[in-house]
Amino acid sequence: IDPPAPAAEVVVAPSTINENGALAGLKTISYAANVRALAYARERGASEALFANTQGNVCEATGSNVFCVIDDELVTPPSAAGCLLGVTRALVLRLAEELGVDAVEADRPVDALAGADEAFLSSTTREVQAIAHVDGTPLSHAPGPVTARLADAFVALVALDPDP
Repeated sequence: IDPPAPAAEVVVAPSTINENGALAGLKTISYAANVRALAYARERGASEALFANTQGNVCEATGSNVFCVIDDELVTPPSAAGCLLGVTRALVLRLAEELGVDAVEADRPVDALAGADEAFLSSTTREVQAIAHVDGTPLSHAPGPVTARLADAFVALVALDPDP
């Protein structure tokens, strides 16, 4: 398997995640919506699709958690947004604390991503991958300084303990 690109092109999926649904936040074998969203992304030249929830807030990507940096603060959706709370997400939040990066779990409108200072995806396969464009709009930095610090720290963590 080839390693992921240094930065991802992402699009916002036309479908949403129901943050109040019975399966919100659970890892299930029902990936039909994710497969369709990923096909939508690929048709538009992107490698990942992001989901908003029914409130219009950032939820998650098809196989990744989403982080953004706005005014030097690292922001990721809270569990109430309906996202799967991934293991890599938890490790990134722990690393942010260790590095002195201000991090919060908070709702942000999905359209705020295009205006973020920087953004990234996190997952077991992507680790920490910068987002270069959202719906074709370039972000200011890809990777930005916070993303780069967290990506380097994550690589170092995995090198010390392959099963952190």
